[in-house]
Amino acid sequence: MTLSFLWMSWLTFSGCRLFGAIEDARDLLDDPVTMQGLYVGLDLPPGFSAEGTVLDIGAQSQAWVQRTGTNGVQVVEDAKVSLISDRRGSVKLTLEGASWVADGTDGLEYIVGDDVKLVADYGGERGSISMDVPSGPVVSISEDHSPGIGMRITISSPDVEYDNGGVLVYDLLEGVLVWESDYDVRKPVDPDNLVIDVEGSAFQPDGLYAVGVVGLIASEADELNGLNALGSGMLTGQMVVHPVSTFQ
Repeated sequence: MTLSFLWMSWLTFSGCRLFGAIEDARDLLDDPVTMQGLYVGLDLPPGFSAEGTVLDIGAQSQAWVQRTGTNGVQVVEDAKVSLISDRRGSVKLTLEGASWVADGTDGLEYIVGDDVKLVADYGGERGSISMDVPSGPVVSISEDHSPGIGMRITISSPDVEYDNGGVLVYDLLEGVLVWESDYDVRKPVDPDNLVIDVEGSAFQPDGLYAVGVVGLIASEADELNGLNALGSGMLTGQMVVHPVSTFQ
């Protein structure tokens, strides 16, 4: 995991985990190339300075382009991957390890209401996933919080029906991620009851924290083009950040 993806580390894992282990179904694939992607933005409160923290890098995107064959799942290393925005143009993702990544330092922006397309060009072929960009959850979190006390957060919005979501707590004074909710799309949170309980141990005395709450929507089959739908898909959403202080 690169530093640029630390703030959303609970989402950063092997691409096969995103939409199932496709090697278990390789005999069903007509087109062996699949793509899986993430596109997540940040909504920071007015006056909040993220300078010097991992939040400073802004929006992030990550993609996996894989080919399934008799030898298992292989990264399509010669693929060219980009995220194309109707409002901001194209940003190239760079191959790092087994996935392609980009963030705000590469010019990536997250604009609510935008139409985006994650595109992979490989061997004269093109595959893509198109999605509308949703707004973040509407959550009420007090800026003053008692140390050692847990926090229950409901991930919801009057405008968006999320398929999943999560919460992380980042210690702004120590510069470390101190808590993150479990995430496994093979055992998704009930989308009709997206409730996350943050452990009280995340909030120590005399601390200053950023509590990030993200709601995610998943791509539909008709938003995929030139890709095998089995094992392909994309998650996108906005993380709303709330400052929390435990100073008494």
